Formats: sequence, structure tokens, C-alpha cells
Amino acid sequence: MNKSKNLIGRNSLIISILGLITVQVLIYTGYLKNEYWRILLSGFEAATIGGFADWFAVSALFKEIPIPVIKRHTNIIVRNRLKLTNSVVDLVTNKWLSPAIIKEKISDIHIVKNILKTLKEPHHKIKVIGFIKEIMTRVISNIDNPEVSELIQTILKNQLKSAVISAPLGQWLKKSLANGDHNPLWKMMLVSAERTINNPETQKTLTNIVDKQMNDYKDEGFFKKLFVGVGEGVGAIDNQSIVDKIIHSINSIIQEAKVNPEHTLRKKVDDNIIEFAGKLIDRDKESIKIIHDLQDKLINNADTNSITQSILTNLKASITILIQEDSTPLNKFLNQNIDKLLNELNIDKTTQKNIDNWIKDTIEKLVMKYHHEIGEMVRLSLSKLNDFELVSQIEEKVGNDLQFIRLNGAVVGGFVGLIISFTRIFFL
Repeated sequence: MNKSKNLIGRNSLIISILGLITVQVLIYTGYLKNEYWRILLSGFEAATIGGFADWFAVSALFKEIPIPVIKRHTNIIVRNRLKLTNSVVDLVTNKWLSPAIIKEKISDIHIVKNILKTLKEPHHKIKVIGFIKEIMTRVISNIDNPEVSELIQTILKNQLKSAVISAPLGQWLKKSLANGDHNPLWKMMLVSAERTINNPETQKTLTNIVDKQMNDYKDEGFFKKLFVGVGEGVGAIDNQSIVDKIIHSINSIIQEAKVNPEHTLRKKVDDNIIEFAGKLIDRDKESIKIIHDLQDKLINNADTNSITQSILTNLKASITILIQEDSTPLNKFLNQNIDKLLNELNIDKTTQKNIDNWIKDTIEKLVMKYHHEIGEMVRLSLSKLNDFELVSQIEEKVGNDLQFIRLNGAVVGGFVGLIISFTRIFFL
């Protein structure tokens, strides 16, 4: 509050009192002998009375004036707090923010147009993307919960039970093999087979198998045992050499199959798959039964839940990384689609109008339903203030203007006093 203005009322009253005392003393001592000086004395008298009257009126609003009988009509704001609160609530809810006023105010607002204008600014679009990411974070935060896993598993089981996949699966297999879509899968399997066959553990397993077969062969008869024993003795039969040749042969087959899509091995497997796909398309009962059995095994597999849980956990981790990092495909996707949506909506005036009408209708319905809450908020805000805080806030807002009321009381009172005294001397 401006303190210089705060002193205006007080200073005007002090000037009036000092003027009254000074003129009265000068007249009393005979220094001012002319009758006309009594006009000025009357002016100061009236100014003092007016100043005192307005001081009392203004002070009585905010505090109690300890004058017997009269004091019960002071401290008006506090004494009439309930009435004041009800009046403010009524003024706000039925005048300033009535449903009709709110409807009138929002009727000419182009809500969607203003939103589009705002979202075109880069920093606002960043906030929108951040908001979307926040929602995504909240959505996926519990995606790996056991309850979610169980729900998804139940949905998948129900879908698998009712799904007829034999014919579509056959069509897909046939088309994939015809287009060579399975070739990367072949390469992956052959590379895996190559690693497996050259693994020391595999070589050890093959060696054990060959040794067992040789021992079993020896046990079949005396001459076989003699023949194998002699062969091993002269080095004609070497189990490790046999294993090496087997591994070498398998490696050769794998290498040939890797570079030749028409390799006999691959061709044979492809032909069998194509034949199976054709049977599925033709609804061959035996082939369809194989698919149905596979579906049943998937449905009743005890590990399905753990697999689903693992997939959800990995999905959560992947999406979390995408959300947390700024330079990700997710950011690019969101940016592109937000820009696309804004551009399309900016062109489509009909959709803008429809959305505007929907928002305004929704606001009007909410205002009608919860309009009383406006008054309750005002009432609650006022109830939280104690008497001192209420008076201080009101005085802070209107105190300066009330000081001018005191000034006006002194000035107008003095002017009226001058006129009355002047009239009395010259006309009466």
C-alpha cells in the first residue's frame, strides 16, 4: 500500500485542526480584528467537523471505537462478517459468475483455434510430448505385474481356443516359402547348427556314441570282436577319426546349404513344409489335428505364464528406455504425428467447430452441475481468514480510497462552512 496516500486523511484533519486553533487564537488575541476572518474560522470549524466525522465513519468500518453506546455500531466488517460473506457469495455466483454470464463469456471463444496456435510453439509441443510420455510411463509401470500377465494369458488362451488358424497358417507358409521369406531363418538355423556341431561338447558326445556303438558291435559275437580288435590294433579303426570325418561331412553339408537355396537338404525340408501347408489349406484332418494339438499344448503349457511375464518385463524395459531418452524413434513418431494432427485439424474448420461446441456444451453442463461450488469456494476462502486477516485484506484493497473520503470530508466540510458563514454575514 502507498504510505504517502495513507497519510492524506490524517494530514487533512491535522491541517483543519491547526487552522481552527490558529485562527481562533489570533482572533481571540485581537490580532485578527476584521469580521471577515470569522468566515475563515467557520470554514476551519466545518472542515474539522467533517474530517472527524469521516475519520469516525472510516475507522468504524475496520475497528471498534471505544465510545459508550456508539461502539456497538463500530467494527462493522467484523460484526457483519456473516452478512458480508453471504453478500459476496451472492454477488460472485449470481452476478459476476452466474451461469448466464459464463455462457456468454465462452460463447465467442475459439477454443480449438487458440489451442492449435499455442501448440505450434516448440516449447509447448515439448510439454505435450512430455505429458504423453508421463501417461505412457504410468500405463507401463504396472504392465509386468503378475495380475496383468495372468489377464493377458487368459485372453490369449481364449483367443487360441476359438481361433481357426490352420487354413490361414497354410496360406502364410506357402506364400512365405514361395517368396523366399524363410531364407534368413534357414541361414540362422544353419549357423546355429554349425556352432553346435563344432562345439567340444558335441564332439565329446559323438565320440561317446561311436565308442558305445563299437562296444555294442563287439558284443554281438566272437568274430566281430576279433575283427574290430585287430582293426583297432593295426590302426585301421580309429574312433576319433570316425568322429572327425562325421563332423567334417556335416560341416560340408551345412556350408553347401548356407550358400545354395536349392540344396537337397533345404529343398527336401521346404517341399515337406509346402506339402503340409497344402494339406492345411485343403483342410486335411490329420494336418489340422497337428495344429489343434499344438494349440492345446500352447494353451495348457505350464511355462506360458512365465514366458508372458518375461515378455512383459522386457517390453516394459524397452519402452522405459524409449521414453527416458530424447533421441529415440518414439520421439520422432510423436513429433510427426502431433504435427500431422495439428495440420489436419487446422485445415478442418468443421471439426474445429464441432470440438468447440462439444467443449462449450461440456463446460456449460459442468457449470450448471457444480455452479454452487464457486460460492462454496468463496465462502471457504473467507472462512479461513480470522477477523484481523479479513479486515487487513479489505483495508489493503480499499484503504487508499477511504483516505480520500476523509480528505473530501474535510475539504467539502470546510467549503460548506465558508458558504454558510459568508451567507450569514452578508445576507442575514
